[in-house]
Amino acid sequence: MSVINDTWRFLVQRRLWPVAILLIAAAAAVPTLLAREPEPVPPAPAVAVKSNKGAVLATQPIVAPASDGDRSGRRRVLGARKNPFKPQVTPTPTPRPESATTADMGAAAPTGADKGGSAPSVGASPAPDTSTPIVPDTTPKKKKTYELYELTVRFGVSSDTRPSRRDVKRLQALPSADEPVLIYLGVLKDKKTAVFMVDSGVVAQGDGECRPSRTACETIHIREGETEFFDVPGENVELTEDGGGTQYQLDVLKIRKTTTASAGKAKAAKARASVKGRKILRARIAGDGPLRYRYDTRSGRLEKLSKKAYRAVVAKAAKSARAHF
Repeated sequence: MSVINDTWRFLVQRRLWPVAILLIAAAAAVPTLLAREPEPVPPAPAVAVKSNKGAVLATQPIVAPASDGDRSGRRRVLGARKNPFKPQVTPTPTPRPESATTADMGAAAPTGADKGGSAPSVGASPAPDTSTPIVPDTTPKKKKTYELYELTVRFGVSSDTRPSRRDVKRLQALPSADEPVLIYLGVLKDKKTAVFMVDSGVVAQGDGECRPSRTACETIHIREGETEFFDVPGENVELTEDGGGTQYQLDVLKIRKTTTASAGKAKAAKARASVKGRKILRARIAGDGPLRYRYDTRSGRLEKLSKKAYRAVVAKAAKSARAHF
C-alpha cells in the first residue's frame, strides 16, 4: 500500500489529483466495457444502378451477410468427405482372368518364398525382355529390272472398271499364250511406237493405226497414252452389239527406252524373248506369210522392209521363217 500512498501524495503535492481521479475511473470502467457484447452492424443499404437507357439493373445487394443460423450449419462441399489425418490406402489391382491364381500355381516350381525370399505378387505383368535388342531391317529393296523397250500396259476385258497393269516383254502374247489376241513385236525406229501383231478375225478400233488397213488389220501401231479396243468373236458366234464374243482394252502406259537389266544388249534381249510367243509368231507366218518388219539385234528395234526386200523375204518364206525373228 506504500506505493499507492506515495503515488497519491506525489500527485496532490504536484496538484495533479484530477489526473489521478481519471485514471482510477478508467481502470474501473475498462472491465465493464469489455464484458458488453458489440452491437450488430446494420447491413449496407441497397443501391440501385441504372443503365444508359434508364433501366434498373440491381435493387438488392449481391452479397448478403451471414446469419447466426448459417454459421451453426455445416457447409456442403463437392466430392467425398476426407479425413486429412487418416492414412490413404492404395487399392490393390484386380488380376486379369488370364493371370494364374494361387491354386493353379500350387504344382508349379517353388517360388522365392519357398527359398527364403519374397514371393512375387500374383497378377503382376512380367518385365519386358531387353536382353535381345531390336535391329531394324536395313536390307535395301531389290530394284525392279526392265528389258530394253519393255512395255508397261493395262490390258483386260473392257467391262472391268480398271484393267490389270502388267509389264510386257518382246514376243509376249496377250492375254495369254494359250489364247493369243495380240503379240508384242517391238518398237520402231522413233522409239515411240509399239507394234503388235493382231490375231486373225479380231476387229480393232481406237487410237492405234492398223496396217495394211483397218479392215485387214495384221499389225497395229500404238504410242504411249493411246487406247485400243479389240473385239474377239466367240466360237462359231459373230460379234454383235448385244454382247456376243469378248472385247479387250489395251492402254500403253510406258515404253522403256533404256534397260535396267544386267545385260543391256539387244542381242541378249532377243535371246530372252518369250519362247511361246516366238512359236505362235512362226505358226502365223507359216500360214499367212511373213510380216513387213525385221528385228535389228544391234539397236533392238524393228525396221520396216522395203517392197523389194519384202518380196525377197516372201520368196524365201517357204524355206525358213527364222530370218527375221
